[in-house]
Amino acid sequence: MTPKHTCPWWFALLACVGILTGCIEHELPIPARPSGDAVVRALDMGSDYGVQLHVDLASGDIVAAHPKSAWCLRIHHGTDTVWMDLNSSRLMQFTMLNGPLVSMDSTAPLPWEVFSSQGRDERNALSLGQTWALDLGRDPLDPAASLGFLRMEILELGGNSVRVRVADLYADPQEGLDWDTLDVAQNPLVSNTHVSLLAREVVDIEPHVGLWDVYFTQFTALVQEEPGSTIPPIPYLVTGVLSHSEGTQVMQPQEGDWDDWVEWTWPEEELSSDWDVVGFDWKRYDLDEGSYEVNPEDIYGIRTADGREFLLRFLDFYDEQGNTGRFTYEILER
Repeated sequence: MTPKHTCPWWFALLACVGILTGCIEHELPIPARPSGDAVVRALDMGSDYGVQLHVDLASGDIVAAHPKSAWCLRIHHGTDTVWMDLNSSRLMQFTMLNGPLVSMDSTAPLPWEVFSSQGRDERNALSLGQTWALDLGRDPLDPAASLGFLRMEILELGGNSVRVRVADLYADPQEGLDWDTLDVAQNPLVSNTHVSLLAREVVDIEPHVGLWDVYFTQFTALVQEEPGSTIPPIPYLVTGVLSHSEGTQVMQPQEGDWDDWVEWTWPEEELSSDWDVVGFDWKRYDLDEGSYEVNPEDIYGIRTADGREFLLRFLDFYDEQGNTGRFTYEILER
């Protein structure tokens, strides 16, 4: 089989903004191995990685799927904090402003930041009166193009609702800003309430709590170019798996093999609530070969919120035509 060569014309431009991608020279074979009670499954995101998939591990079902353009931010009501995440599958960025009526110069660079792919920190916490500058990220239909920039002010912050207003970041406040106000009410059936700032509306895209375990998606990761380098990590758009569903814990054992961890007790201290333990680096891009290599020796133990335990490893990242975006993985419930 001769796979397609899929380098788009804007590859060089995307490399400049830190997006990982690559050409496909050949599909890598899947080594034979005994499967035992394991099941081999596959799901497709497409070679443009244009969709995000909520997956139930027990059944292998895609419980929900939506395009990357479907949402911009999501709100999570914690015990004593209201949190905000941005859609990092589009390389969304933020910085804080000194008030809602600050005049902005579109030619002046801003100190943009990205949220951690590991999970939330103090930067994700909302507070009354904050004003955020938001870069809405890359257009999935034209990744070289921007979706625009907004300013967002937190007007009300309650135990089960948030009110915000948004306007064009670079509009002139002296001439009056065209504000849109959004009320985001907590839905107790889901962990996160999603909002599209493009459509100026709340969107119902996340499955109910307990119906999904992991999220197959592109996301922004901070990658250190060289180990030990003093250069700050660079945001890259990568493709993989996040585990931000409530109660999910993941470990990546550094010793033992698949058969060992089928039998061994999983150490509690090894199980992490970080979202990106599975992440993206179970595959590596070989510049010489011009293709991704998947390491089936990288294994992951996933404990779901209801206490079920699954071993998982990836086998391939290509479809039959040699296009990237098909995740073939082996999974076993202990």
